[in-house]
Amino acid sequence: MSSNSLNEGVPVAAHPPLFGVRRPLSCPTPVRTALTAGDGAALQVHHIAGGDKGPVILAPGTAMSALCFLTDTTEQSFAEYLAAEGFDIWLFDWRTSPYLAAHNQEYDFDDVARYDWPAAIEHVREATGAAQVSVLAHCLSSPCMMLSLVRGYTDPGHIKAFVPSQVGLHLVMNKANRLKVSLGVDRLLPANRMVHHAQDTPREGMWDLAVGFLAAVWPKSYSCDNPACHRHSATYGDIVLHEKINDATHALMGELVPEVNSSFLKGVAPSSRADDILDDDDRRHLDRLDVPMLLISGQENQMFVPEATERTWHMLHDALGANIQRETFEGFGHLDCYLSGEARRPIWERLAGFLENGG
Repeated sequence: MSSNSLNEGVPVAAHPPLFGVRRPLSCPTPVRTALTAGDGAALQVHHIAGGDKGPVILAPGTAMSALCFLTDTTEQSFAEYLAAEGFDIWLFDWRTSPYLAAHNQEYDFDDVARYDWPAAIEHVREATGAAQVSVLAHCLSSPCMMLSLVRGYTDPGHIKAFVPSQVGLHLVMNKANRLKVSLGVDRLLPANRMVHHAQDTPREGMWDLAVGFLAAVWPKSYSCDNPACHRHSATYGDIVLHEKINDATHALMGELVPEVNSSFLKGVAPSSRADDILDDDDRRHLDRLDVPMLLISGQENQMFVPEATERTWHMLHDALGANIQRETFEGFGHLDCYLSGEARRPIWERLAGFLENGG
């Protein structure tokens, strides 16, 4: 997938097919700005100028752009909702984004923790003049952010509130993926190759063929005719609870998560076989995670099951106390917590309150 231009301060009123297609945005026009990671990788943010409740960085999961929070397939997207509530929104594309050349290069958790997260947080603090920012990190951007804190790359004093979404320090997958990882299927992956999911991308090499085979036989929580969903399930697990998203959103699944670098998957697998992602030195610095934190899970998540955030909550609550909270949302899965029009009252309102007040 070709990367977008990273020109400074470019207004983005439309980004087909994600938004600007079905209705006008109900928020100020996002402005795309280039951002350079600590190792020189080119990243980007999209800024939606909001009110006076402070800056919020929204980061997506693996192989996604943060523009996933701004789709126009429902009456209001999550980013539009937060802007309407008075937040200053910064959609952060870390190096996993399909719109960045960096997603074609090898990277791991520590690269994102060491180079991407500090760059994003300092950029937003400098641009806004705010001493602290709030952060929502979805899926695997969450453990990267947690490592950035615990390893001292990011100053916890710069974080007003932090929402790790769907996963934390414990990568507890659904049963099918646990079996796949326990069998060491990841060891068969070639290094630094792209695994494709979108319908309009080429299938290249044996691994794409293998994903196609797995997509046909892999157990799923849904039945649908979108090939991207089946390839997603074979690679990651079920990305959405299908009954929570509408047809227009469902049609976008291949665009939302089009491809992923195999080296990142190869790096994630050993961490999912371990008890958690921490090393011995990390465990000596859990105090660096003592920030207002709300771990969340969709109760029906079929990628990282709710036990993932439950284990992290127990570890951090035992070590740090009441600053660490956790909540699950019945009837929701993984990404549908942000793509579903039904998520506003049970999920978005709760997140807005926490991102504003840290409690």
